[in-house]
Amino acid sequence: MTTKILDAIIEHPLTQYEIQAMARPLSEAKREALLVAASDLIAQLGTGASTAKIAKVAGVSEGTLFTYFPSKDDLLNELFIEIEGGLAESMLAPYPVDASARDRLFMVWSRLIEWGLNHSTARKALRQLKVSDRVTTESRKRCHAMFCEARAMVEQCLAGHSDPGRIAFYIDTILFDLADITMNAIAAKPKEREAIRQAGFDLFWKGSAA
Repeated sequence: MTTKILDAIIEHPLTQYEIQAMARPLSEAKREALLVAASDLIAQLGTGASTAKIAKVAGVSEGTLFTYFPSKDDLLNELFIEIEGGLAESMLAPYPVDASARDRLFMVWSRLIEWGLNHSTARKALRQLKVSDRVTTESRKRCHAMFCEARAMVEQCLAGHSDPGRIAFYIDTILFDLADITMNAIAAKPKEREAIRQAGFDLFWKGSAA
């Protein structure tokens, strides 16, 4: 232990609570509860949701929240990465490599739609986080890297079908925006789920044709 650290401890001794908190192993269940609570409140209130409210919904003290996440920005960035990671994982599930480009792309589309419908709160929270300046460039780069494989697969599916100069636009903007519209339409008319999902995909596929 360095002299500076020793001097700091002598000058500002740790409280008994802080010593116990350092010795106590962190609970994955509490961390998950805090992330779930943050997702719920951000979906409702935006990133302005207070840490006090988040802690209350998670069933812990605000001090405990800061044991797991040193600052609110740390919490927001961890939540952003966790949600994006879950979405990326769902899109990369195995698919038949011998399927046609259109069929493979439809599978990617379907997984994107299913994820959004099954995680509606996380989807709303993600929408808020994506436009927040509290999410760092580093976090955005980490999430971008998570989607590299999925993006490459979509690019392969669109190769020969779309204008090469427009593929990035179709993926980065049209695909996700149209998926969002499709999910909202399904939520409004759940009985027409399959028809709406197919219609949304057909619109993307035909619209992205060269």
